[in-house]
Amino acid sequence: MPGLAELNGKVSFPVALYEANVDLTRYLKRYRIPLDIKGLAERIASPDVKGFFASAIVPGAKDAIPEKVYRDALAARPALQRLYAETFRTHGIAALVFPTTPLPAAPVGDDQTTKLNGADVPTFPTFIQNTDPGSNAGIPGLTVPIGRTAAGLPVGLDLDGPAGSDRRLLGIGLALEALFGRLPAP
Repeated sequence: MPGLAELNGKVSFPVALYEANVDLTRYLKRYRIPLDIKGLAERIASPDVKGFFASAIVPGAKDAIPEKVYRDALAARPALQRLYAETFRTHGIAALVFPTTPLPAAPVGDDQTTKLNGADVPTFPTFIQNTDPGSNAGIPGLTVPIGRTAAGLPVGLDLDGPAGSDRRLLGIGLALEALFGRLPAP
């Protein structure tokens, strides 16, 4: 999909980070949870997530997304949605199929970087790179567990479908689950 990474880059983190603050604040208030965003951030156990949350989502964070950047990202989203729609229509496909992640789960402690093809890469963006664009386009997507690595780690196959194809995509997922069988709990 030509231009996918570029279009997704315009939408991804600005929307996700800006909306995380707004939506979490609304959620905590609506359900009368006695925490604010800062209190929530203090309770995050994962060091990389905690640091990222504190630096980008907590109100007043040094890397918080300004509203203008968020609005610009929202304006770029229709182009990402059109790219997906054109791809599905042009090629007459019901679903895009790809690995959920580019590698099995990172070992505990690989919070900042992990190894991919022998190189140190940032952990979080590496693990979301395959599923992030469809999510940002707002199209239906699902992951079907299809096996395990030799070390017993799960491997997933991701499916993205055209907007409004939720039922059809679930049907494809059920067919794949029947083909691969259900994996036992780890």
